[in-house]
Amino acid sequence: MNQQTAVTHLSIGSRYRSPIDIVLASMPLREGTDRSRLSRFGDDCWDMAPGIFQTRARNVHREVDFSGIDCPVERLTAKEYIYVSLNERLSDGRPRLRPAAARVALRDLARFMAFVREQRGRFDAAMINQDLIDAYRSSLVAASASARQITRYLKPVIELHRLAAWLTSGLSFLPWGGRTLYRVAGCGPRGDENRTPRIPEPVIGALLHWSLKYIDLFSADIFAARAELDALEARFAARRGRAHNVVASMTEWIDRRRRMARGVPVWSDPVRIGGTARRLSLGDKLKGEVLNMRLIGLQSGLNHTAIYESDEARRRLFLAVDELGVEPGGMDSTISIDPNTGLLWRRRFDHLSLIEEEKHLQAAAYVLCAYLTGMRDGEVQSMRPGCVARSLSADGMIERLAVRSTIYKHRVARGEPAEWITIEPVDRAVVTAEHLAAQHRQQRDEDDLWLTLDRRSRSAGRGIPSIVKQINRFRAHLDESYGREGEPVIPTVDGQPWSFSTRQFRRTLAWYIANRPFGAVAGKIQYKHASVAMFDGYAGSSASGFRQEVEQERALGQLDDVVTQYEAHRRGQRMAGPAASRLSAEYDRVQQQLEPFPGRIADRGRLRAMLAHLARTLHVGHLSDCFFEPATALCLDKGSKDIPVAPALSQCAPDRCPNACITQRHLPVWEASIEEADRLLQDKRLPRFQREALQRDNDRKRKLIAPLKAGGAS
Repeated sequence: MNQQTAVTHLSIGSRYRSPIDIVLASMPLREGTDRSRLSRFGDDCWDMAPGIFQTRARNVHREVDFSGIDCPVERLTAKEYIYVSLNERLSDGRPRLRPAAARVALRDLARFMAFVREQRGRFDAAMINQDLIDAYRSSLVAASASARQITRYLKPVIELHRLAAWLTSGLSFLPWGGRTLYRVAGCGPRGDENRTPRIPEPVIGALLHWSLKYIDLFSADIFAARAELDALEARFAARRGRAHNVVASMTEWIDRRRRMARGVPVWSDPVRIGGTARRLSLGDKLKGEVLNMRLIGLQSGLNHTAIYESDEARRRLFLAVDELGVEPGGMDSTISIDPNTGLLWRRRFDHLSLIEEEKHLQAAAYVLCAYLTGMRDGEVQSMRPGCVARSLSADGMIERLAVRSTIYKHRVARGEPAEWITIEPVDRAVVTAEHLAAQHRQQRDEDDLWLTLDRRSRSAGRGIPSIVKQINRFRAHLDESYGREGEPVIPTVDGQPWSFSTRQFRRTLAWYIANRPFGAVAGKIQYKHASVAMFDGYAGSSASGFRQEVEQERALGQLDDVVTQYEAHRRGQRMAGPAASRLSAEYDRVQQQLEPFPGRIADRGRLRAMLAHLARTLHVGHLSDCFFEPATALCLDKGSKDIPVAPALSQCAPDRCPNACITQRHLPVWEASIEEADRLLQDKRLPRFQREALQRDNDRKRKLIAPLKAGGAS
């Protein structure tokens, strides 16, 4: 929009802004932006797209619309508020508002202005005082908003004072005496524990299992069905306009179905079919099913309207239904056998079921990329085709897979390029995502990997803004299609389906790498394997902050594990290993200090503080946990001059080292080892010396874990 087309005529004017001021004047702009068409302060609708670089930005966030604000004072205040937030760099060093966040900032400001209008009859900054903003906070609390939500909703109050020097109508007093928003809202400081919930292991394990199955098995059928449908549509388009004998073509098509012993296609999900398809169902003989006239038309080379208008063609189609029956789906591409069940993994495709399965396949690819790299949503959705590179380590022995993308968090608006070292399933997921996006990219200008799979859409929007909904629909589809009543394939939590969000994947991976490195998820992917891959010669993890998050989760997880051990000790569960007696004595001491009187409820914060010294030394192991004390650790090289900071768990002697503790969590591994040795001892050809060594080893193992199987207090 140029200088001559400022469209808004305000009844009051801004003291500081001209109607022709460019809204994104201080923002970096996307390459190729025509500055003469940038939005101006006087416009009622501001286009943020030239200043948005992240692919995941939703289309709705690319526009800030002030036209719905009727009051001239409120509209002017809102425009100045957003303009200043975007362009002015204040002395307090806080970052400027990003264009993608402008719409949300306007919405939060509008909420506060509406409250002032309700309380005072109109919005006027001069009428706002401390009592009024206290009442606003109280209204948010009464509405059951969380502390974090209250923090966000109160931010415009603080900003109206902070930006007052650039606002025609700003706050002249310091809200809440300058206290931080976090204190006012009643939540802890930003440094508190990450509040994003971790995905329970059974849930993420099942989701990864089905995601891998979609990528490695089901994808071939989905791509074959898409190729078949594209070929049918191309052939139909090439024959368009030619004269056809409708009855002869229909008869030929019915003969082909008869030879193949196939029924007449009906839609897999008739509930989703609209009125036109129902009108073309040609009667009520189908008992609720709807003939897939679109597919019948493509396969026979006929326009489905021509079939409907031909009495003889319709009659023959009815006879075919009576003779051949119906077939849900109706496409020709074959369906693979699920090796876990020995059955077809689904019925044949039709147009709609193919589109749905493509979306589920895309969700599966996203889940693998997000969870097995530790990338944030913005980093995943910034990936491009060909983003996976293979290289060899310096010694030429290890092949590394690196995902190239862009980091945006705490970076300049354009972001910074980075690499994430990852593992093989991610490479397969990226190949799948590339295949899915290929045809859609041909219709758009952007060279994206993640696109909304809507063949009708030519939107300039990038990424998948609805990816959270898509992942949760994928979960619901798995439960509906492959679960049983009361037994969903993705386990429930407290009786409810787990609600996924993109932030959960990164935090969950960081926690399991830090605290359950030997745990295995779907496809036998071990977290230790993922950890080594991610941190081996890898700058991307540090740049994106993932390694720091792993260390934060390690500290939190260590304390959680110690608290869990303490509570198990209180319930009478035994521990084993040389460190068991020392830990039992320490837990008894803590219990006596916390509960000097019967029935007294211990303060959990105090409990965690009293156990923190143990948590700092805890290192989780496959066979035992190590409460690391360098002076007594048997795994260390005593001749080394370096000060050790962690045990060498691969050299652990859990039956002798005074730092080793074995809990119920380790018991299955020990029992499996004993069982394996017992199987070897059944071999009569086993040499005597080897037999005696195995028997001694098994006796040692059984003695070591005996306290765990005996029950009672430790």
